[in-house]
Amino acid sequence: FYEQLVEKIVSNLLNYVQNKPDDFNRKLLEKIVKKAFSETPKKIVGYCSLKRGGNGNNSSEYIANLGIPTKLITVIGRGSEWMISELKEHGINTNAIFQIDEITPVSTIIKSSFTTKIHVAPDLKNKMNFDSINVDNNVFEDAKIIFSTPIDEKFIKLFENGFHLGLITAFNIETQKIQKLEQLSQLLKEKYDIFFLNFEDANIILNKKLSVEEVDEIFKKYAQIRIYTAGKDGSHVLTDNFRLNFPGIKVEEIIDRTGAGDCYAAGFLTRLYELIENKTELKKLYKPTNSEKLKEILNKCLKFATYSAIYKITKQIAPTRNEMDKFIKSFKIN
Repeated sequence: FYEQLVEKIVSNLLNYVQNKPDDFNRKLLEKIVKKAFSETPKKIVGYCSLKRGGNGNNSSEYIANLGIPTKLITVIGRGSEWMISELKEHGINTNAIFQIDEITPVSTIIKSSFTTKIHVAPDLKNKMNFDSINVDNNVFEDAKIIFSTPIDEKFIKLFENGFHLGLITAFNIETQKIQKLEQLSQLLKEKYDIFFLNFEDANIILNKKLSVEEVDEIFKKYAQIRIYTAGKDGSHVLTDNFRLNFPGIKVEEIIDRTGAGDCYAAGFLTRLYELIENKTELKKLYKPTNSEKLKEILNKCLKFATYSAIYKITKQIAPTRNEMDKFIKSFKIN
């Protein structure tokens, strides 16, 4: 559909410009574009499939497949019990998945060779919240890390519980939930451990065009370790004591970029889980005297995170740890 539409618009524009270049104006341009839309087929033939999705689903499936004990705390609506059985097959603890009597939200992902668009039902996702649910602190038993993806008002109470129970805290910041810095400031009352934020999204939230250092000067109050992802330009990690950069990786064939950010965070947290004993150890590493040790750990996390995202966009499946290790060896940093 998208390819056909572009072809029709371009053809119409070229025909008019070649025949009547002096008559070209904004009103006419709008007419040509609208005409192209109206001339595309009403019924568009294509293939589709229904599958689980969303940040929490993507991250938990990825981490669990890598052999890390994972519990997904979320809310689902009517008719989605099949998701629970599928998650169990991946070894995910589903005891904290709560079902409410609301319509299950569905996002429609439309792909073409040059763009991917996600159509969402208005407000349905907002109804998937914990307002009517009492989540006992027992759900955090034996947990080391709590990860909120993305950080949002409907998750903040759970997230704060994990913080006060002494868990390592990590969260995604996404523009679909946070459009302005004021929203983030109202939401976050503590300085947590780790956040993941797309660098372009950071500038959108700030409504400015700033450097990584300038962006971090504003966002540093929200976490000890700040990870800014920049696609092919790699990723930047800043703490109060140092900065790290990890390069991007050249990839020839990309199937789909959807979910790459979720898998990047999942990969990072997988290695962190393996390398850090608990929150007490992590807090010690924040001290300037332990900067070199923390750098060494974060570099390992960054490498694994980067390859996790690459695996996602090139293969579209969650690998086992053995498959991931082999995949890493097959690539060279560009």
